[in-house]
Amino acid sequence: MQPITRAIGFGYLLICLLALIASAFVGPVGYAPFPIPLGPAQEPVVVTIWYGTEKKLWLEDAAQRFAATNPRVGNRPIRIVLRGIGSRELSLRAARQEFGGDGQPTVISPASSIWVEVAKADWAALNPGSRPFVIDRPDQAAPLALTPLVAVAWKERADVLWPAGPVNFWQNLHDALSNEEGWVGVAKANGFAPGSPEYEKARSWGFVKFGHTSPLTSNSGAQALVLMAYGYHSKSKGLMNADILDPGFQQWMREIEMAVLEFGDSTGTFMTSMVQFGPSKYDIVLVYENLALENVEAAQRRWGDIRIYYPPVTMFSDHPYAILNTPWVTPEQQRAAEQFRDFLLSQPIQEIAFQQYGFRPANPEVPVLTNDASNPFNKYRAYGAQVDTPPLVETPSGDVVTTLLDLWRRQINR
Repeated sequence: MQPITRAIGFGYLLICLLALIASAFVGPVGYAPFPIPLGPAQEPVVVTIWYGTEKKLWLEDAAQRFAATNPRVGNRPIRIVLRGIGSRELSLRAARQEFGGDGQPTVISPASSIWVEVAKADWAALNPGSRPFVIDRPDQAAPLALTPLVAVAWKERADVLWPAGPVNFWQNLHDALSNEEGWVGVAKANGFAPGSPEYEKARSWGFVKFGHTSPLTSNSGAQALVLMAYGYHSKSKGLMNADILDPGFQQWMREIEMAVLEFGDSTGTFMTSMVQFGPSKYDIVLVYENLALENVEAAQRRWGDIRIYYPPVTMFSDHPYAILNTPWVTPEQQRAAEQFRDFLLSQPIQEIAFQQYGFRPANPEVPVLTNDASNPFNKYRAYGAQVDTPPLVETPSGDVVTTLLDLWRRQINR
C-alpha cells in the first residue's frame, strides 16, 4: 500500500504544480487574462510620420521614450515609424500620393507651415471636391518646436555691412552683394574712409560671400525668399502673387541671388562650412537659430568673433504636426497620432527639445529663459542670441509660395 500512497501523493503534487504554472499564463478560473497578442485585434496601430530632417535627433529620442510608455489605442499597441524627408519633397509627395518606399504617411511634419499650405493647395487641385487634406480642427497642424531664421556673420564684416545694426537688413545686403568693388565699396558706402581700420581690413576681403540653401530643396532657402519679398515690399503680411510678379522685385531678387556662389541642399552644411573654413568660404549665411546656437562657439574658437543677427522681421520654422484626413488614414491611426503629438508637446519632451537640441518650445508652459547657466540664451547671449524675436511675418498661401518658387526656378535655378 505504501508505494500506491506515495504515487497518489506525487500525482497530486504534480497536478497542483501544473495548475500553478497554467494560472501564471492564463489566470485563475473566472479571471480575464492579461492581453496576449492573438488575432488581428492586437495588431499595432502604425503611425507613419514623414518629417523634415532638421528635428531628426529629437524625434528619434522622443519616439523611443514614447514607446517605453506602452501606448495603446483601445487594446492595440501604437508603433511610430519615422521617415526623414526634405520638407518640400514630403509635402509634394504626400499630396500627390507618391509614397515610394516610405509608406503611406499618417502625419506630415515639415520644417515650416508653408509646406502644409503647399500640400493642401496641391491636394485640393488634384482632388477637387474631396475632403480636406488635413483634419479641419484648430488643434491640427499644431507647431511642435520653433526656431527663427537668422544670419550668422563674422563680426568685423557685419560691423562694416550694418554699422547701425541690421535695421535695413535686406537692402544693405542687396547693395553689398551688387557692389562691384566688393567689401571696399561697402566700406566706402557706409562711411568708412580710406585709412580707417575698417576700410583697410576690407581691402583684403574681396567680394561679399553670402550663402543660403536652394529654395527648391530646402525649407530655409524658401523662407529666405519669402523674407526677401516681404523686405522689398516693406510689409509683414498679405504677400500676394502681384508682389512676386512685380518687375522691380524680380530684378532686385535676381541681383541678390546671382551673387550667391552656390545653393546647398542642407542648412546644416552652411554652418559646418563656417566652422571648417572660416571667412574664406562665407561672410554671412542664413541658417536656423538652433544650428547657430550649436555651432557659434566652435566657429569663434577657430576663426574669431562671430555673431548671430536677427532680420527686422522673421519667420519661424514651426515644425507643424499635420494629421492627415486622406482615405488611407484610419480613425485609429488619427487617434494614435494625436497621442504621440500630445506626448511631443508635454513639458518634459519640450524641455529636451530646448535644452538638448536648441529648439524653442512650442508649449507656452515651458519657459525659454531660466536662471540655468546651461540655458542656450544665457550661454550664447554674448554671441547675439536673444530671447525676444523680431515681429513674425504672416505665412503666405500655398499659391503664393509656389509662384515665388517658380520665379526662382525661371530666373536662377542653379
